[in-house]
Amino acid sequence: MKSLIGKIFHLPVYIHLLAIVVVSLVALYIVLKYLDLYTNHNQAVEVPDVRGLLIEDAIPFLEQNTLRYTIIDSIYSKDYMPGAIVELMPEAKSKVKRNRYIYVTINAKSEESATLPDLIDISFRQAYASLKALRFKDVDHRYVPGEFYNLTIGVEYNGKLVESGTRVPLSEKLTLIISDGNSDMLERDTIADGTIKVDESWF
Repeated sequence: MKSLIGKIFHLPVYIHLLAIVVVSLVALYIVLKYLDLYTNHNQAVEVPDVRGLLIEDAIPFLEQNTLRYTIIDSIYSKDYMPGAIVELMPEAKSKVKRNRYIYVTINAKSEESATLPDLIDISFRQAYASLKALRFKDVDHRYVPGEFYNLTIGVEYNGKLVESGTRVPLSEKLTLIISDGNSDMLERDTIADGTIKVDESWF
């Protein structure tokens, strides 16, 4: 054994260098092959278009393509049934590696809403800013005869005046009823509880 080791060490230097190169190449080849297997190299699959399906109905299509999923968000859309998949990331038809996580956004079961604050007798600018801060998407305004210019005297939803404390879906349109400062045409009645009723003839 000692004689064999001695013979190896007495080989020319270039043979030692050649052996080192061969061993290095073999080791590099093994590492690259391992990485290919670990990262599923050249094994891309297509993300199935499961938008509109309930998550439980979409799972078989994802598993069939060796994909995993996680729900990251929920939004409300009238175009999808409650609990249905609305968005995918990566998008449908994208090429991804096997076992990739697909991030799913589902449709909320009920539309997000907010409670109307008391906006009566504040400026139009303040009332508008308050509704936008609550994330109401569609806020309009309409001027009617009134004593003070740009003063909020009511809020209209679905063609009717609504009181503060009413819950309204955030996607619905609200119209602020604003006084135009012209009191000559003012017609309003005081209800027993002290609230103001705007005459419907103004509209």
